[in-house]
Amino acid sequence: MVRSLTSVSVFLVALLYAAVATPQDANAARLQELCDNGNASACFNLGVLHMNGEGVALDLARAATLFQRACDAGIAGACSNLGVLHAKGQGVTEDPARAIALYQRGCDGEDGVGCFNLALLYLKGQGVAVDVVRASSLFQRACDAYAAAACTNLGVMYATGQGVARDLKQAAPFYGWGCEGDDAAGCTNLGSLYANGRGVDVDLEYAATLYQLGCDRGDASGCYDLGDLYANGLGVAADLARAATLFERGCDGGSAVSCLNLGLLHANGRGVAKNPARATTFYRRGCDLGDAIACFDLGVLFATGEGVAVDLAQAAPLFQRACDTENAIGCANLGELYQKGQGVALDLARAATLFRRGCDGGFSAGCTNLGVLYATGQGVTKDLANAARLYQQGCSGDHGRSCTNLGLLYANGEGVAKSTAQAVTYFRRGCDEGDMAGCYDLGVLYTSGQGVAVDLVRASTLFKRACDGGLAAGCDAVKKIALAEHP
Repeated sequence: MVRSLTSVSVFLVALLYAAVATPQDANAARLQELCDNGNASACFNLGVLHMNGEGVALDLARAATLFQRACDAGIAGACSNLGVLHAKGQGVTEDPARAIALYQRGCDGEDGVGCFNLALLYLKGQGVAVDVVRASSLFQRACDAYAAAACTNLGVMYATGQGVARDLKQAAPFYGWGCEGDDAAGCTNLGSLYANGRGVDVDLEYAATLYQLGCDRGDASGCYDLGDLYANGLGVAADLARAATLFERGCDGGSAVSCLNLGLLHANGRGVAKNPARATTFYRRGCDLGDAIACFDLGVLFATGEGVAVDLAQAAPLFQRACDTENAIGCANLGELYQKGQGVALDLARAATLFRRGCDGGFSAGCTNLGVLYATGQGVTKDLANAARLYQQGCSGDHGRSCTNLGLLYANGEGVAKSTAQAVTYFRRGCDEGDMAGCYDLGVLYTSGQGVAVDLVRASTLFKRACDGGLAAGCDAVKKIALAEHP
C-alpha cells in the first residue's frame, strides 16, 4: 500500500549567483572592449560568461577579477557573485568573512541574490550568529528584489514561525510569488497548502497543478506529492501506473519517500508488474537517502527471502537503522534477532531493551515479547506481575498472543490473582485476534468445564480452528474428541 505523506517545506541551502543576460549581439571580445573602456556592466557580464564557460573558457579566477572591477564600480550583482566565489574558494582564496562583506554590499545595492545568500548565513549561523529575525528581514528584501527562492523561504518562515509570527495565510502568497518566479519549491509548498487546507481552502485539483509545476521544474518532492495524489485518486483520477512514473522521477531526484513508495508498488504489483527484486533496489535507495521505513522494509525482505536470498546478518543493521529513528517495529524485529541469535550474537538483555523500545513506541508485539522475557527470566529478572502488565498492554493493542498469554497467567494464578473467568475472556480475545493458541486453550476450558459449561461441540469447533490455523495440538484434540464420540 502506498504510504501517504504531506510534503515538508525546507529551506534552500545552495547559494545563488546573480546573472544579467548579455545582449544577443554581444560577444566576449566586444564585452572585453567595453569593460576595458570602463563599462562596469560589461565587466560583470563577461565575468558571468567566464564563470559559466559560455562562449569562453571556464575561468573562475578571471571571473573573480571581473566581478571585483564591476563591484568596485557599483554593480551590486557583481559583489554578490564575488561573495559566492570567496565562500566556495573558487578562483579566489576561500574567505567566509570576505564573502559576508560582499553579500552585504550586494544587498545594500538592492541585489536580491546578495540579500538571499546573507539570509542563509544568518539562518544557519555560518560565519555569523544565528539570527532568524534578521534572516526573515533579508529574505523579504531579496523577495522584493525578485529573488524567487527568497520568497519561497520567507513562506517557509511564516509556515513554521521562524523569525516571524506563524501565519499560514501569509505563507501562501510568498510561495505563490516564488512559484511565479520559477522556483520549484515554491510551487510544491503552495501545492501542499492547498492539498491540506492549511492557510487556504482545500483544492486538490489546484494542488495537483502546482505539484506538476514543481516536479517539472526539478523539485523531487513535487513529483512525490503528485504521485501520491494519483496513487490515492485525490484531485485526479486514480492511476497507479502514473504514480509509479512520478515516484521514479522523485526517487531519481533524491526523494527518499518516493523511492520507498516505488518499492512498495513493485513489492505488491500495483501499477507495475510485481517484482520483489526491483522493490529491493528502491528500498535500498530510499534507505540510503535516510528513509527509516525503507530501511525497515528492506530488512523484512532480507529476513523473509522475498526478492533476495535470506540474509539475517543483512537484515539486522537495516532494522537497527529503522530503530535509530524510533521506528518501533524495527526495534522489535531487531530484538527478535538478538533473542534468537539470528544474524547477530545471542544477547537476551539487548533483546529486552529493544522490545521495550518497540513496546513504548506503540508496537504491541514488542510488549508481548518483552512480557515473555519477564515471564521466563530471560535477559531480565523474572517478574510475572510485570509480564502480566506487558501482556495487558499488548492485548489492549489487539495483539492476540498477548491476550492468550495473559489468559494463561490468570488460569494459573501467576503474577495475577487466579481467575478462570478472566482466563476465558482473554483466551477468547486471543482467538478472535487470530492467535491459534488462544483458540486451543479456550477449547481446553470448554472440554473440562473450567469457567464455562462443558461443551464438546464448541470445543471441537475451537480445536478445528486452531488446527486449520496450523497448530498441531489443535489437530490432535480434534482427533481425540472424534475418537471419544466414535470409539
